[in-house]
Amino acid sequence: MSLEALCQSCGLCCDGSLFTRVPVGVSEVVPEVKLHVITNAQGGRHVPQRCAALEGARCQVYAERPLACRRYECLLFGALREGEVSLPEALEVVKGARALHPGPEREDFLTFHFGRRQ
Repeated sequence: MSLEALCQSCGLCCDGSLFTRVPVGVSEVVPEVKLHVITNAQGGRHVPQRCAALEGARCQVYAERPLACRRYECLLFGALREGEVSLPEALEVVKGARALHPGPEREDFLTFHFGRRQ
C-alpha cells in the first residue's frame, strides 16, 4: 500500500518532469479520452506529458493507466519497495523535488532520486 501511496502523492513521472511522452501499445485498451492518446501516421500511440489524467499529484485513471506507466519504477519507488527508505522519507524527497526551480540543480536532483533519463 505504501508503494501506491508514494505514486499517488508524487506524479513527477506524469507531470512532464521526467518524460515528455508515454508509449501506448497499438492494441492496448486505455481510457483514451481521459488520457488524450495521440496516434501518429505510422499508427504509434503515446500520451503526451503533462498527462491529462493527472490532478495535482494524483492519477485519476491509476487502475486503468497504460502498461508503460504500470511498469515504470523510479529509483525512489525501488528504494521504498526494498525498505531502504520509509514512506515519510520518500514523501520528503518528493516535496524536495517540487520545491526546486527548473534548472541544473533540479535536473541533478531528479536524476539522483528518480532516475530521470536525459
